[in-house]
Amino acid sequence: MQRLYEDNIDGKISDDRFSRMSATYETEQKQLEAKVSELEAAIAEAREQRLNVDSFLGMVRRYTDITELTAEIIRSFVEKIEVKKPEKVPGTRTKKQTLVIWWNFIGVVDIPQQEQKGTA
Repeated sequence: MQRLYEDNIDGKISDDRFSRMSATYETEQKQLEAKVSELEAAIAEAREQRLNVDSFLGMVRRYTDITELTAEIIRSFVEKIEVKKPEKVPGTRTKKQTLVIWWNFIGVVDIPQQEQKGTA
C-alpha cells in the first residue's frame, strides 16, 4: 500500500487508478481479516473439542474395570438425560419412547439405530 501511495505521489499512476487500486486493496484486506477471524474461531473450537474428548477419555480410562454401576459412575459420565414424548408405533398397540443421553464433555453421540426384528 505504501508503494502504491509513493507511485501516486511520484506521478507514476493517476489519482483515479490509485483510488481504484487502494479500494481493491482495502476490500481484500478486510476479507483477509474476516477469514483470519473465522479460522481463529475454528481453531479455538477444535482445541476445545480436543480438550473435551481428552477429558472424556481420561474419565473412561479411570473406570476401565467397572464391576458395579454406581450413581457416582453415572454422574461422572452423564450430564443429563432427555425423555421424549411417547409416540405410537403404527400398526401396533405399543408406543415408542426416545431417550437422549448428554454425555459429560462430549454432548450427544448420535448412534444409528438398527431395525429390530420381531421375535416369535
